[in-house]
Amino acid sequence: MKNVPAGYDKDHPQAEYLKYKSWYLEYFMTDDEVGNTTAFIEKAVELFRIMKPFNDYLNKALKDFKMPTR
Repeated sequence: MKNVPAGYDKDHPQAEYLKYKSWYLEYFMTDDEVGNTTAFIEKAVELFRIMKPFNDYLNKALKDFKMPTR
């Protein structure tokens, strides 16, 4: 988006973030970390637990969203 959505202060310090159309989280892992199955699963569970509150927050916006029917 080129502009801050209507209803939001365009001069707010975080207004730029409202222009984004998508969000994602990433975590880089080494080949050794991925190659150790047990350690990888433990790390993945830890990271998913950390990411869950962020994902829940984003999903609140979609709570009542319905896909248009064709």
